[in-house]
Amino acid sequence: MNKEPNAESYEGIKDPKFAEEFLSAHNRKRKLHGAPPLSLSNELCEEAQQWAERIAKKRKTSCGICYCELAGIGENITHFPVDTTADEIVDYWYNENNKYEYEAPGWQAGTNYFTQIVWHSTTEVGVGKAKIQFENNRSPTNYYKVKNSSNDVAQQNSIEEQVVVAFYRPAGNNNRPGQFALNVNKPLKNNE
Repeated sequence: MNKEPNAESYEGIKDPKFAEEFLSAHNRKRKLHGAPPLSLSNELCEEAQQWAERIAKKRKTSCGICYCELAGIGENITHFPVDTTADEIVDYWYNENNKYEYEAPGWQAGTNYFTQIVWHSTTEVGVGKAKIQFENNRSPTNYYKVKNSSNDVAQQNSIEEQVVVAFYRPAGNNNRPGQFALNVNKPLKNNE
């Protein structure tokens, strides 16, 4: 955001502190690739929050992640332990960059979270999260948590988790010819 946030700036955002940390974490990663900073969209935050709550409600009885697939909106959706920070979430998604082959730009399996984060033409992000409390101590499937900014991950089981939904506008991961080459840049040398 280019202006100082105030109460009106956060209308419709359930957790403003988390949203600001999430935005800052994105912009730090984007800067590494020469992509312009994102702004936080209240509208996308509201939509992401609603979708996170919908997934959380369904997740109590069934497994998996449901994608919203809104026209023109990109999305990153993952389940995490409830204590996972915004920085850890963005680091986890960004760490897919280790698999991305810049010499062969295009859709590559296991890199779509990363490419959406650094997609050059994306200008806005919104985030929502919702806790999932499992009934009758039903254990969820295993998932991973980034311990810090390293690639070291630890498997965790819990009876409580959160689903984190990020919506991006305009959407990244566009498969039209040349779009990945234009929008997913190699990291700058020495963070120029």
